[in-house]
Amino acid sequence: MRKLIQQLCTLLSDGADLVLVTVSSQSGSTPRLAGAKMIVRRDGGIIGTIGGGMVEALAIKEADKCFADAHGTRRSFDLTNDDATITDMICGGKLELFLEFIRANDANRTVFQSLNAAMALGHRITLISPLDADSGDQRFVIDHKGRASRDDVPAQLLAAVNQIRSSTSDCTLIEYAGREYLASYFAVGGNLFLIGSGHVAACTAEAAARVGFRVIVMDDRSDFANRERFPQADEIKVLPSFAECFKEYDIDEDCYLVIVTRGHMHDMEVLDQALGTKAGYIGMIGSRKKRSAIYANLIKKGVKEAQLEQVHCPIGMAIKADTPEEIAVSIVGELIFQRATGRKA
Repeated sequence: MRKLIQQLCTLLSDGADLVLVTVSSQSGSTPRLAGAKMIVRRDGGIIGTIGGGMVEALAIKEADKCFADAHGTRRSFDLTNDDATITDMICGGKLELFLEFIRANDANRTVFQSLNAAMALGHRITLISPLDADSGDQRFVIDHKGRASRDDVPAQLLAAVNQIRSSTSDCTLIEYAGREYLASYFAVGGNLFLIGSGHVAACTAEAAARVGFRVIVMDDRSDFANRERFPQADEIKVLPSFAECFKEYDIDEDCYLVIVTRGHMHDMEVLDQALGTKAGYIGMIGSRKKRSAIYANLIKKGVKEAQLEQVHCPIGMAIKADTPEEIAVSIVGELIFQRATGRKA
């Protein structure tokens, strides 16, 4: 999704109008879930997909009308009856498409650049698009702190959107003051903090970057925490020490903390700090014996057992991993599961 938004911003910067097709709602079995998006250019070319087949082909045809009329439209498909025969799809579900005509003007460039910037930083963000045919340029975004990009957004509408905000790439139809709005919740890959930069961290960084995590590597050793060892990392932070290692960061539920330092004492120091954050995931490498020793020391310092129950230790999925590469796979597998379920342990 991030790549699609980047390409959308490029098109708008180049002065190209476009149509953004969104699966605004679905039920049953459909090619794509609600939230799936596709860009249609004036020449009929597409970026992304809403599932292929005749539904996508019909969406491209509808987009052509949007360009001609300079406004959006909605189209529903029932893949349980005649539509299934017409579209040669027997998924057995229902879906609705919302096609937004997006003019290449300053207002839309600002909105989507804000969206792109937030996703690049790993922040969740919500795009609000009025469904009225003639109000497309009134769209706005709401950032991860619940703030709207426009000053004229009614407080009641803002409250309604924030009440149902989600961390998944889903869509919700909202009714306010007799108007309908499509709220698109853009999933974030997640900010993965690797505290430690040894062999396991290097393999984990590579695997995590491939599946969309934004990787931040932290260590107090510049000969380990560097661009040569971590070419995929979005950020590399060389610390004076592990004390207050998170003080410069806003650690929220979209952050994943993986503690893989070079020693028990450093692990314990970092874990103590991690438990004071709002991280959605905290994992620490090590054996059960190591875990017991660290937990016992933290409990003596006043840490509650309930806090320690949220920690994934030993870290990773139980796949009999042995090598750094295998351990990385087990860790990233657990991170993917955590991100997909969207729940705290």
